[in-house]
Amino acid sequence: MSTAPGSKVAPVEGDLGSSDEKRPHSTGTAPEDEVDLEVYDEGVEFPTEEEIATLRRVADKMPIGAFAIVIVELCERFAYYGLSGPFQNYLQNPLPPGSTSGAPLDGDNGTAGALNMGQTAATGLQNMFSFLAYITPIVCGIIADVKWGRYKTICVFCVVYFVGLLIITLTSIPSALSRGAGLAGWIVGAIVVAFGTGGIKSNVSPLVADQVRRTRMFIKVLPSGERVIVDPNVTITRIYNLFYWCINVGSLSAIATTELEHRVGFWAAFILPTLVFLGTPIVLVGARKTYHKVPPRGSVVIESFRVTGIALRGFWTNPIKYLRESNVTGVWNRAKPSYILAQDDDFVEEVKRTAKACQIFLFFPLYWISYNQITSNLVSMAADMSLHGVPNDLFQNFDPIALIILIPIMDIFVYPGLRRIGIIARPVARIWLGFMFGAVAMVYSAVLQHYIYKTNPCGDFASGCADADGNPTPSTINVWVQIPAYILIAISEVFASITGLEYAYNKAPKRMKSLVMACFLFMVAIGNALNAALASVAIDPKLVGNYAGIGIATFIAGMVFYLLFYKRDRIEEAENEIGKGKRYDSAETLTQEDAEKVVAVQA
Repeated sequence: MSTAPGSKVAPVEGDLGSSDEKRPHSTGTAPEDEVDLEVYDEGVEFPTEEEIATLRRVADKMPIGAFAIVIVELCERFAYYGLSGPFQNYLQNPLPPGSTSGAPLDGDNGTAGALNMGQTAATGLQNMFSFLAYITPIVCGIIADVKWGRYKTICVFCVVYFVGLLIITLTSIPSALSRGAGLAGWIVGAIVVAFGTGGIKSNVSPLVADQVRRTRMFIKVLPSGERVIVDPNVTITRIYNLFYWCINVGSLSAIATTELEHRVGFWAAFILPTLVFLGTPIVLVGARKTYHKVPPRGSVVIESFRVTGIALRGFWTNPIKYLRESNVTGVWNRAKPSYILAQDDDFVEEVKRTAKACQIFLFFPLYWISYNQITSNLVSMAADMSLHGVPNDLFQNFDPIALIILIPIMDIFVYPGLRRIGIIARPVARIWLGFMFGAVAMVYSAVLQHYIYKTNPCGDFASGCADADGNPTPSTINVWVQIPAYILIAISEVFASITGLEYAYNKAPKRMKSLVMACFLFMVAIGNALNAALASVAIDPKLVGNYAGIGIATFIAGMVFYLLFYKRDRIEEAENEIGKGKRYDSAETLTQEDAEKVVAVQA
């Protein structure tokens, strides 16, 4: 297809400019980065409706700043997973006979331990830690929006994080354990680390996507002469695939720390992630000039709740009257100046879009219950199987290993291959697949637990089963049979977790990205809270029912999720284009089909 007369063709290569470069400022109230986008749109050709329907889509070039930020996340996740990998054994099991460090004296037999809290308490404390780590992003997101911005917030909470790592490490040394400081040190350190990771987690994910400055589709001519569409949504998908890939590379630290726990002791297992974490501030500061930093604009959280309160005013006192009036006015129109002097119309529309985006996340807590089994109950399950000298908490690392293999396959081969034949894997369908694989993983775990009970000398009370001399008597089933459960969970993450991150960023209005990302992470916290509530059934002889129940709940949640939201895949592109430029800025620029799509989205 030849270039349209008078159109401008995007250069195949070229620097988009330094993040610190001075840009022209508007005399109005538009934010600086929105004005900047006009510069990024200069000299590009935008696709026609026909081209959107027919041309192949590709990702844009990855900014250097995005690469630096994913390295920051890799170091932070190395610390997080390296630290938390040994937690279940550290909390659940007693010190092995004759050991002061927590490592069994016979490295080929026995299980490491220190605090002797038991499986139920250990699982509960693990879930408490995860709950705090994923609820603190809301608070930290407000701090970033109001006071410091994302970059400075990450830097400050790096210091907090490091203090927590030091507390846990220092209270795990043999002399501290012998004085009974281990549990108190773990609790204090876990709380501090949870705030540290919350400050980083809530901001690093939006910050990496902020580095993509072009947010509208444009035409690019490849050296082969093929005209393709550079789609920002494909770029965001690629960035989050890389981001999640680095998370899982970092999480392989648990291989080293669980081996150190088993061979040397818990102090050695905890000091490794503490030292590696120092790479986070080094990369943050060293690459600071490559980042595009969105300045703080004031918190939208409180204002969002205020707008929601105005929109729902009257519902609790007279719901019948409220519903009757809302059928005429619309729920969100009640909070607009045209209905009541409250906020500007644009802000109310952004709150409305935020609420629609967050509806998707309401089903995720049931998915996270399935995922959370890999760091708690499945670790305990492995201890009841024939280990043959392998640490029982090593096998959780097959989840990130599988992801490191699967993510490039999906990003380089599967998704582009589907796009070549005209099939676009839309987010709702991908998330649904994630739920289904999570459910299958739990069913597999339930069947495996059933056979562990059948082959264990203690029957349905397999945990901690021992002979008259106190020697462990595990099931005869080889622990390597547990690997498919971790691989199934990994496949589910490719579809559910990565897509959830991508969806949270794509659907959030500019002023709401930290809020929407915090809501997505808050669902993880709710999943951990639900998991903690299920701790009473995470014991023998109820474990088969525990896994089966979680699998059934995840399956049902996935099916209901798809039935409620599958239509959103049909208007995916129209939703993504709202607020991103001229294509949907006014009714005059819309085709009838696109106008109907936008009306459907905003209804």
